[in-house]
Amino acid sequence: MDTPETRVAERSLSAPEGRRYAIVLAGGSGTRLWPLSRATMPKQLLVLNGAETLLQETARRVMPMVDPARVLTVTHADHRFEVTGQLHAVDPRLASGVLAEPVARNTLPAISWAVARIAREQPDALIGVFSSDHAVADGAAFLSAWQVAEEAAEAGYIALFGMQPTGPATGFGYIEGGAPLQAAGPGSGRRRQAALTVSRFVEKPSLEKAREFLQRGNYFWNGGMFVFRADRFLATLERAQPALSAALPALAAGDRLAPVESYRDLPDTSIDYGVLEHADNVAVVPVEMGWSDLGGWDSLYQQRAKDGDGNVMQGDVVAVGSRNNLLWSDHGTVATLGVENMAVVQTRDATLVCPRDQTADLKNLVTRLKVKHRHLTETHLTVARPWGSYTTLEEGHRYKIKRIVVNPGAKLSMQMHHHRSEHWVVIAGTARVVNGEQEMFLEENQSTYIPKTHRHRLENPGKIPLQIIEIQTGAYLEEDDIVRFGDIYGRT
Repeated sequence: MDTPETRVAERSLSAPEGRRYAIVLAGGSGTRLWPLSRATMPKQLLVLNGAETLLQETARRVMPMVDPARVLTVTHADHRFEVTGQLHAVDPRLASGVLAEPVARNTLPAISWAVARIAREQPDALIGVFSSDHAVADGAAFLSAWQVAEEAAEAGYIALFGMQPTGPATGFGYIEGGAPLQAAGPGSGRRRQAALTVSRFVEKPSLEKAREFLQRGNYFWNGGMFVFRADRFLATLERAQPALSAALPALAAGDRLAPVESYRDLPDTSIDYGVLEHADNVAVVPVEMGWSDLGGWDSLYQQRAKDGDGNVMQGDVVAVGSRNNLLWSDHGTVATLGVENMAVVQTRDATLVCPRDQTADLKNLVTRLKVKHRHLTETHLTVARPWGSYTTLEEGHRYKIKRIVVNPGAKLSMQMHHHRSEHWVVIAGTARVVNGEQEMFLEENQSTYIPKTHRHRLENPGKIPLQIIEIQTGAYLEEDDIVRFGDIYGRT
């Protein structure tokens, strides 16, 4: 298909075959899009800006430039199965490149670990590093900026994408651009600019300063996108962070799930503070590509299309006499009357109502929620698992009811519980069940009872999703009452 993106990608063949790689950062667990975004389902795993999740959109954005087998995605161990599944749906080759951090250690260790793994195969690799939770409206401009950044990287620079400011924002870091590094190459014009030297970084300025930067024209938002050569980056890292650099060979040679002990000892620092502010080989590529970090509900409101009354509406929403609102229903109906400039976000178990201009302060609200309602900040009622998902339908004293969905060909680990018994009723599909010493097949409306301490397993041998209703009873019904025997998904 002939698109601006494919035409730009065709011009990108100046990079020698096999040297171009991409690193996608998917480890965040932000709270500024609560109640939709939670610890186990952060914003990069959500559908917010189109038909796919932000992670999937990011993967598709880089694929015109790089072989999917040369894309590494770094995430947290808690998210690796969901990340792997989402990437597999885009291209199965992407799923083989997932790296899982056992503990969160900010962007520098994540990037360095991935770079070290790439450098073992290709020391002079040209690597682009991109966040998985941002929106980009102009894919061709993104790919063109990547090409310009590669030219700077070949010259020994760590090149950043500098987003052209659209207003005097105070929530972003700024990059002051200096002299040009090179003349514009093929395809010159608005999208084909020269990279600039970086004079300095400015962290989240005052409104007065932000207005000054906007007027001067050589200040850009730091969007957290980088391009560099692997060997040059590792040399800079060795000078700036020798302890981290010394730990990389063992990590790079290890498994895709890093060991907790060695990873926990890595510095908890960003690439900006840990490397860029100490380096003298940093460049910036100015770019206008309709970028947004989707950092909160108001950012999402600015990004999305609006109706004639200025409302952004998602899901089952009825708005009468309401203007300039973000109205989002993930479950049930949201109805508003005479409401203006508000954010109303409803999920199955929580509802947010606040003025749109105060959504940036959600972090404080979530901190308070953690004291009395911690579960509302950590998980949704529907929880993804490597084999499918489960949804808590109801719970009370000594009982809990779930709907369990097992993907075709998938199965749960062999397990048992010390404190609860379970009753399974098949409502769709066919189940293969191990229950103690018995093995059986169950079809719709058939059931089995599993006493506590019985080993059991649920498997879907069919071609359609298996759905069961699980009724738990007992004195303790939390998820940590699971003893697994030889888990096939690598969990403990």
